[in-house]
Amino acid sequence: MQYRFILKDNNQKAYRSFVWFLFFLHVVAAGIIGLNAQNRDTKTGVYFFYSMIAVISIIYFFYKKNKKAFDIFSFIMVILYADFWLRHSGLIAAFIFISVFIFVFAVNRKKTTILFSDEGVFFKSVFKTIIYPWQKLDNVIFKDNLLTIDFKSNKLIQAEIAYDSEQTDEILFNRFCKEQLQNNG
Repeated sequence: MQYRFILKDNNQKAYRSFVWFLFFLHVVAAGIIGLNAQNRDTKTGVYFFYSMIAVISIIYFFYKKNKKAFDIFSFIMVILYADFWLRHSGLIAAFIFISVFIFVFAVNRKKTTILFSDEGVFFKSVFKTIIYPWQKLDNVIFKDNLLTIDFKSNKLIQAEIAYDSEQTDEILFNRFCKEQLQNNG
């Protein structure tokens, strides 16, 4: 028997802060390029870039309560930034920007999961999987959408389960864990 839980993501605020940091970093870089440009087309391009950012930002702030607003805003800004870097700094700058954005997007979309099986407890995070055998655990309890794992080393992990996780019967899960702890302890 196996039980799989998806942990609730508490990193959304950090992700959004990082995206806003990148947003303002690019705005400043565009301003520096525009101020140092001798070419009239470059200055016009920077003014157009700032105008587009202003319009998109105003629209975003009116619709930011919508769940998908931040994702749509990020996608539009990526296209705008990639175009800006490609025109004014070359292919390498655009490639670096797109690579960083894809990496941040992939890390944000990856969910941390916990799998309980006869072999042990598997924590699958963004970059690695940690396996805890049942012999290292003292107690496991799932109650009111909160998972608590108590280790024999006095380490404690408590995590809220995401709502998109599979629905699990608390009584059956707790009974399964108690049996595994008794059989492997």
